[in-house]
Amino acid sequence: MATLVVTEKPNVAKRIAESLGKASKKGSKGVSYYQVDDFMVAPAVGHIYGLRQKKTKGWTYPVFDIEWVPSHLINKSSDFTKKYLDNIISLSKGCDKFINACDFDVEGEVIGYNVIKHACGQDPRAKNVKRVKYSTLTKDSIVKAFSNLQSIEFGLAAAGLTRHTMDWYWGINLSRALSNAARRNRFTTLSIGRVQGPTLKILAQREMKIRSFNAEKYWQVILVCEKGMEFQALHEKDKFFDFDEANQVFKDLGVKATVEDIKARKIVQPPPYPFDLTTLQTEAYKHLNSDPRRTLEVAQTLYSNALISYPRTSSQRISDDIDTLNIVSCLKSQKEYEKDAQAVLDSRIKSPAKGKKEDPAHPAIHPTGEHPGNLKGDEKGIYDLIVRRFLAAFGQKAVRQSVTCTLSNNGHIFLAKGVSTLNPGWHVLYGKYAKFEETELPVLDKGENVSVIDRQMPQKETKPPKRYTPASIIREMEKRNIGTKATRSQIVDILFKRGYVNGKSLEVSELGLSVVDSMRKYCPDVISDKLTRKFEDDMDKIVKGDLDTETVLENGRRTLSDILGKFKENEEKIGQELSKSMYISRKKASSVGECDLCSKEMTIINLKYGNKFIGCSGYPDCKNTWPLPRGKIKKTGKCGECGRSILTVTPDSGKKYRLCVYPKCPTKPGSSGLDKIGKCPKCSLELTVRNSRYGTVFIGCLGYPDCTNTWPLPNVSFKAHGKCSKCGYPTISTESVKGIKSVFCVNPECEDSTNSASLSGKKVGKCKKCDGNMVIRNSRYGTLFLGCDKYPACRNAMPLPKEDFDLDSICPKCGYMTLNIKPKGKKAYNLCINPDCKKGD
Repeated sequence: MATLVVTEKPNVAKRIAESLGKASKKGSKGVSYYQVDDFMVAPAVGHIYGLRQKKTKGWTYPVFDIEWVPSHLINKSSDFTKKYLDNIISLSKGCDKFINACDFDVEGEVIGYNVIKHACGQDPRAKNVKRVKYSTLTKDSIVKAFSNLQSIEFGLAAAGLTRHTMDWYWGINLSRALSNAARRNRFTTLSIGRVQGPTLKILAQREMKIRSFNAEKYWQVILVCEKGMEFQALHEKDKFFDFDEANQVFKDLGVKATVEDIKARKIVQPPPYPFDLTTLQTEAYKHLNSDPRRTLEVAQTLYSNALISYPRTSSQRISDDIDTLNIVSCLKSQKEYEKDAQAVLDSRIKSPAKGKKEDPAHPAIHPTGEHPGNLKGDEKGIYDLIVRRFLAAFGQKAVRQSVTCTLSNNGHIFLAKGVSTLNPGWHVLYGKYAKFEETELPVLDKGENVSVIDRQMPQKETKPPKRYTPASIIREMEKRNIGTKATRSQIVDILFKRGYVNGKSLEVSELGLSVVDSMRKYCPDVISDKLTRKFEDDMDKIVKGDLDTETVLENGRRTLSDILGKFKENEEKIGQELSKSMYISRKKASSVGECDLCSKEMTIINLKYGNKFIGCSGYPDCKNTWPLPRGKIKKTGKCGECGRSILTVTPDSGKKYRLCVYPKCPTKPGSSGLDKIGKCPKCSLELTVRNSRYGTVFIGCLGYPDCTNTWPLPNVSFKAHGKCSKCGYPTISTESVKGIKSVFCVNPECEDSTNSASLSGKKVGKCKKCDGNMVIRNSRYGTLFLGCDKYPACRNAMPLPKEDFDLDSICPKCGYMTLNIKPKGKKAYNLCINPDCKKGD
């Protein structure tokens, strides 16, 4: 008879089989499994069993009568799991031994337990059922795990089964209760859960602090001093909330300041610990802009490809039985880590730093040393971050110095602060992820005088507390012990999908605030992190054997029944509050600013078949409308010029773009006095500026559709400038996002469509592709470039710098002109205009 090995995913099945010996790939109906001697290695695809209500009684609550059934019977989106389940059932009939080789954590234990119990018909605690435990999918780790087969961790399985049951109880019952209340007021389906509720409450509390925050004006008094270099000193009071007081100090200031005291303090930074999951998600969000859910997905892929250890860990330690120096030696073979890996091997430090957090199942996240091949995108970024963190854990302590210089100016005390790195230590190994502020101060001596070259008194406002980010809320959830390391990012994702939060900085919607407020009034236990934390503690006790499953579930049913009783008593009130908040939320979402005719709100109107436009809320008294482009639209900000909304438009094809909704906004192309164009050269009717359906503008003939002549206009802000001396059509002035100003003729067929810009048309050298000359030209996007004057016969073109520049002299090496480049805030320099020439100062 054979042994059936159940894995969590197909690619893991392949890797395990190939590690155990010569694997023979088999399968049917699109599902592969592998045979190695008497092992049959077959994959599941995550959870192929789920919980379902036994008897359907309609949309009622409470419901506690549930059972485990195949996932494809619960949700159509899980239909793909059926063929994997059928494959396991078929193979199990020819096997007498069974091994759970799913990931060694709560979820992996539950997946394997359910497959072996329900699909294979075996008692998971029987002697013919074993468990393998591994933290990496390298061959050595897998072989070692299979040589040390163990019985299943029933405490872990029981805790996982209990958690799933408890989450089902809370999720289904509370969501039904919430939706019933909402439907009383013709609302919509809502949801809330055991972890979702407390998390939303944390976010809502921060949101209310932000909304109730009253900004106060204050002033700062700053000295700009000089001693070989400029540096700033801030008045010791920092914030002056009284203008007269700040102004009096400002008036008192003289042209000299005396150094009263200098204090230097060394800051020793020990090397960082290797990553646990939460820290990885936090650092990936900070440095790679990767949201926590995506980070976990990528890390799981890297783990499945044997490039890193198991990511769902809370440990900050790598155990001594893992040969970390061998991993460093393997990393040395990867070109980008060769130098730093060698530095670690040459160091006296032979083991990585250890943090306080431990996980009995898995070590901290670390690379395995296997070569990654050609990683791209997110996978490359996350892998690099993990490797750099691992190497940095071997680093020397870094030493930084903080210097505070006390200055006196006519009796007023100012503080100049600098911070610098004395010894980078582990910063070098962490590379670009070790970002620390460096503020340089000159060498100062006590008692000396320095020159005051400027005085400043900027006005500022106090800032509200910052909103949580997806990374920081996960950190807060971990701190409060709500949710698990594997599910916290999923909870945040659900809050987005339900419309409770939005934005990179998590702004709670009116609906989200209303859900929290109504629960706080009528069912506070729903959003209690204390209650959720108690159940988390109960799960830990189940793992240790201090509590049994039924006791925890009975306590959960009793608590939930009490909550649902209160909910039913207040269903009508809860529904009314939710309905009101949704109305406000929808109004806020659709409002785009003030009507330019009657000053009422302009709102996005949705028509049948997906068409949209902007109309005045004062209709029918005011019939003002503004067009909207086709495609998906989303409000993403406020226009700095007119105060109305900025939309991000995602067309059905092409790149997405941003535009202000107001057709006459100064930021919109074509709203700057370009009205009379001239006669159409093709039909002699008038040319005019027209709006496309995509929010852009162009010049078109009034004879359309008989005459389809069109001229493009730039996608940047422009103004009417004058008339072209060559063709008589208008010229326009543009300014690019880089601040580069240009002037050109709107007629694309004009001999000198780049006329009247200060450098436009200047000859800078011979064209290398023909006998023409290279001249400076203006693009239709407000930037300058080099183009051949034989265009369109010759299309030779070269880029030019984005910074401001003047023509300087002839390059002695190639004969082209040199440029005097003037970057903002930096020293000017000379450069040959020819990008192929290496000559330049």
